[in-house]
Amino acid sequence: MRRMRRMPWFLVLILVSCSGQAAGPGATGTPAVPAQSPSSPPAVTESLPTAIAVPEAIMVLEPGPGSRVVSPLHLAGMADSTFEQVLSVQLVSFEGGLLEELAPVMIQSEMGQRGPFSADLEFSIDREQNALIQVLAHSPRDGGVTHLSSVGVTLLPAGEAQIKSRQPYSEQIIIMQPSPGEGVSGGMLHVGGVGTPTFEGTLVVQLFDAKGTLLATQPLIVNAPDMGQPGDFSLDLSYSVSVAGPGRVVVSDPSPAFDGLNHLASVEIKLEP
Repeated sequence: MRRMRRMPWFLVLILVSCSGQAAGPGATGTPAVPAQSPSSPPAVTESLPTAIAVPEAIMVLEPGPGSRVVSPLHLAGMADSTFEQVLSVQLVSFEGGLLEELAPVMIQSEMGQRGPFSADLEFSIDREQNALIQVLAHSPRDGGVTHLSSVGVTLLPAGEAQIKSRQPYSEQIIIMQPSPGEGVSGGMLHVGGVGTPTFEGTLVVQLFDAKGTLLATQPLIVNAPDMGQPGDFSLDLSYSVSVAGPGRVVVSDPSPAFDGLNHLASVEIKLEP
């Protein structure tokens, strides 16, 4: 595992941004607040320590974290375009069991466009328990998960729901290296970016080949000022392939509550020997 010895370029830009200068390309002064509409992504209202303001790719806005929900719970949010505009939704108990899985949920926008999604999720339990609502996007190439977002809630067998509101928020894991479509060779892959881990500052990096086979995996500690805070990460991952082909770099945030995931981001690359 290797830490960056010098301040990364994107954190230098953060300091410039925080001093009042424009953070985005072409920006001059205070950015205008974009008008909101049902078909456009909501503005990001919380800061992320990177020069690039990136809205969460799958943004779950309802219910918010800590909500107490009864069946059927209403799920709503915004998402980047996915293969055929399809998302998967599942409800996972903190005890590790899959409680419910919905039929495919559609993003309500044209192909290639970010848009809103919503669904009603029914479940049946006999006691109060904690759970994660997970919303996933999948690869058309191998069916692997390309992005996953979640929200922690308390499930109630009956009674009155207590739904907490949630403001639009930024992406939790941003992979800056390698870039999408980049060719990687020589048996060594450098992975870098910005992340906000939820447990002990740890994220997990994985590399998959064209068939979705796991080639390498390694945990890393995010270089953050404090636990639960965002920071940069950097890792060199060794791999071995005999022929060139597509690959996927995955960076995930494991859940401390059960053998599952809070968040996952990925980038498609070209793997070479």
